[in-house]
Amino acid sequence: MKWGKSPAAAANARVAAFLFVLLSAGQARAASEYVILGAGSRPCGSWLQVRSQALPDTAVLQSWVLGYISSVNANLLTSSPDVTAGTGPDALFSWIDGYCATHPLDSVARAARALLDSFLAKGKAK
Repeated sequence: MKWGKSPAAAANARVAAFLFVLLSAGQARAASEYVILGAGSRPCGSWLQVRSQALPDTAVLQSWVLGYISSVNANLLTSSPDVTAGTGPDALFSWIDGYCATHPLDSVARAARALLDSFLAKGKAK
C-alpha cells in the first residue's frame, strides 16, 4: 500500500477542493458585483443638485444612504453596532457632499461605500 490517501479519500478531497474553489469564486464575484436598487443608483451629481436646492428628493437620497449604512451594521457583523462610530447624519451627508463634488459621475451607492471605507481606514470601525 502506498503512503497517502485511499482512492476514495483522494476523490473526496478533490471534490471538496473543487467545491471550495467554486464557492470562493462565486463569493468574490458577489462581493464586487451587485445590483444597486433605488436611489443609490443615481449619480452623485444628482445628490449635489437635490442637496443644494433642498428638493423633496433630498430626503429620498439621504434615507437611502442611512438605509445602506444600517444594512452594513446589520449584515457585516462589525465588532461595533454602528460602523460610523456614532457620527451624526449631517456629518455623513457632508462627507458625501465632498465626495460627490469630486466624483459627480459615481453613484450615490459608491459614495456611501467610500464613506464606510473611510471609517474603516481610520480604525473607527472594525
